[in-house]
Amino acid sequence: MSIKKAIKFTLLLSIAICIQLFFIAPIAKAEQKTYTDNEVNISKRDLIILLEKLSGNLGSDIADIGNYANADEEYIKSSVEKLKGLNIIDEHVSFANLYESPKKEEVYYLLARYIGIEATEGKTAFIDDEKLQSWSRGYIKELDNLGVIEGKDKNFEPGKVLNRGELRSVIKELFLTVINTSQNFRVDENNKSKAFIVVNTNDAVIENIKIQTPILINQKASNGKLRIINSDISKIYIAAGSQNFEVQLSNSKLQSAKSLGKNISYTNLGSDGKVVPLPNPEEYKPEGRKPVKKIIKGSRSHSSSGSYFGNNSQEENKSQSDKETEEKATPQDKDIVKPEEKTGTGKITENKKTQSEVLPKVNEGAHNEGDKNNEGDKNSETQNLSEDFIVPNEHLYADKTLKYKAAQGVNLEDKALIGLKLSGENNGVKLNVKWEGDSLHQVKNSQKGEYRLAVSSLEDLVINNKNYGKVKFIVKIIIE
Repeated sequence: MSIKKAIKFTLLLSIAICIQLFFIAPIAKAEQKTYTDNEVNISKRDLIILLEKLSGNLGSDIADIGNYANADEEYIKSSVEKLKGLNIIDEHVSFANLYESPKKEEVYYLLARYIGIEATEGKTAFIDDEKLQSWSRGYIKELDNLGVIEGKDKNFEPGKVLNRGELRSVIKELFLTVINTSQNFRVDENNKSKAFIVVNTNDAVIENIKIQTPILINQKASNGKLRIINSDISKIYIAAGSQNFEVQLSNSKLQSAKSLGKNISYTNLGSDGKVVPLPNPEEYKPEGRKPVKKIIKGSRSHSSSGSYFGNNSQEENKSQSDKETEEKATPQDKDIVKPEEKTGTGKITENKKTQSEVLPKVNEGAHNEGDKNNEGDKNSETQNLSEDFIVPNEHLYADKTLKYKAAQGVNLEDKALIGLKLSGENNGVKLNVKWEGDSLHQVKNSQKGEYRLAVSSLEDLVINNKNYGKVKFIVKIIIE
């Protein structure tokens, strides 16, 4: 081929390539469309990733919404099951389809239960309050009480599906920062946020919080210390599984705390450099708060795995007599002393025997209180049994009663958690149990009424290294 022909061929080839690129380019550009945060709705999978990031189990910024390299399908499913075991995910929010978009109401409900706040009674300040479900309203109201969301003269839009940009706004609204490494966190003087500070490290310092700010302390902070300097903290929540942890105040205030951890201490560092112990802030009573009756204690035990937060395992409005009992009980007998054992002078009668030796009994002549269907329980298996234990599950209320809806049926499981009535503590392990009582048939058939059944453990109950043996106790059940 001559040079002239070669040049001509090269020129024609170049023209052909240019023409091809001209027609293909628009197609390629269309295929490379980039979606913005406001065009992509979140999925329930995104929520699980968010909770894992909050707990410190996944790296990166919590605002990094969407697919995450370390969270494959099996990891997500395992996390869902763990959250179910801790009663954070319940029947109100289904995770059968991880790619389904959650409603705004479900997002706030799940985050509130993760944090461990207690729902409160009454209507919210949102204009469309009537659109909220009964199971979410109390939690959303408490978030409003805490100041992290504002409802007055606003619509909540509970049925709205959030996009990723809107979820980022929710995160910014609820969480001020997440501390995953040892560091000093200091806020600007102009900061007005009441959002939560999340602590996932055992060596952190928080300074200059001049407004009432709540703190979440996860399990990863165990065996360490959090110093709070020149700050005003409204409440501290300590996760189940946390242990051997010190909260040290320095020129700071702490209104109250709710701990599901073990061996948590509170101290004050004075200007003279001396460290002195502080009273347990769990005994503090914030004013103006009225919790709803329903509380879940079950799987949020000291031995629970994971770094999630659960609902409070202790009643906010503990009676004065209960407080006196706890204060005067010796460490080894604290879990077994009952308010009924007080004398007329306010003193507690001695009980030197352990609970494994002699189970405390209810008052003689106790019977099925308010049982509308079975007066025959007066001489049943429920007589003269301990009332010092509970069956913690999603049906347990603050009055230690299991409440069911007749329409939904009653399932008395053959394996159940057993916890201490006074503290709510349990070991997180379900034991084989036997249910007895003259009303057993009516309960299993979901007949409306009030009942008292006996529950017997077929295995030894061990809580905090204390063996209570095979226990038998009374459970009050209400079917509505």
